[in-house]
Amino acid sequence: MDSVPEVLFASMGMFIIDEIHYLDGTCLRDIVGGAGTYAAYGARYFLPPPASKGVGWIVDAGSDFPEQIKQDLLALDTTLILREDKSRLTTRGWNGYTENEHRAFKYMTPKKRLTTDDLEGTPLIKSRTFHLICSPERATSLIEGIEGRRTALGAGLPKAIIVWEPVPDLCTPDHLEACYAALPSVDILSPNSAEAAAFFGQDEPKEKDEIEAIARRFLPYMRDDAAIVIRAGSYGSLVLTKKSGSTWLESYHTPFPDRVVDPTGAGNTFVGAMCVGYVLSGGDFVEAAIYGNIAAGLSIEQVGLARPSTADGVELWNGSRVTDRLAEYKKRIGR
Repeated sequence: MDSVPEVLFASMGMFIIDEIHYLDGTCLRDIVGGAGTYAAYGARYFLPPPASKGVGWIVDAGSDFPEQIKQDLLALDTTLILREDKSRLTTRGWNGYTENEHRAFKYMTPKKRLTTDDLEGTPLIKSRTFHLICSPERATSLIEGIEGRRTALGAGLPKAIIVWEPVPDLCTPDHLEACYAALPSVDILSPNSAEAAAFFGQDEPKEKDEIEAIARRFLPYMRDDAAIVIRAGSYGSLVLTKKSGSTWLESYHTPFPDRVVDPTGAGNTFVGAMCVGYVLSGGDFVEAAIYGNIAAGLSIEQVGLARPSTADGVELWNGSRVTDRLAEYKKRIGR
């Protein structure tokens, strides 16, 4: 009998240690970040131990990797592939916030990007879902690599669910045709509203109907059983499919915006949780996006990642049970 736990989620996003600079001159260092990290946490919120092994991700640790961060990551009890290399530095990023919460980003050390070769020989290759955050061209390449490696493993694996976040800097009209070319292989496309608009050379839409109109421009290139899920900030999220039309889901923090502290990583966290929600719900796109909204709500309540704890043997995140947040939110929206 195979003793390796089933992996529900695997990210192809990087782990980064962030340095965050704010307008008032405040600077925070050694903040755990990276798209893959936030997505893995989003998935992890809904998978307490021992189900936590269903979260698969890769972390490349250099000679400067803080021991406390290492212990925090190991304590999550996930399927973590921790690769320590003393000959290089950990990938580090500089983040600077400008007006209107726009974030400038640059790498401070050489980045180590993940490829499908990194999945070879790990449980991650058998994951039910794969989180991609990359250019359209690289999305096509990664999907081909994932499918090729899974085919080589033989029969018995369910279809891999591909969830793609287009990388913000390459959401441009120059990459639109490559985006269209990638979409038939994508199960869930999830840009934010600004990224979706940027593919068409447009500014970030301000109203729901504008967001939905832009989302519909991707649909003709997607399969009938796929979805586009737009992350729309304070509006929440939009789920759009050919079969079921559009569904808007309000932001988790709509009733209490004062709890919003830092939006960094909220979109990535949303997508990680959405992957797990899709699997746990048996393929329900709306239910998956609800999981995403709950996770994004957790991610923005502090600088950096949400904090785990336990009380009476129950896992808590930011002092609350994720299942309680989920139940409260569903009651609020009447689902």
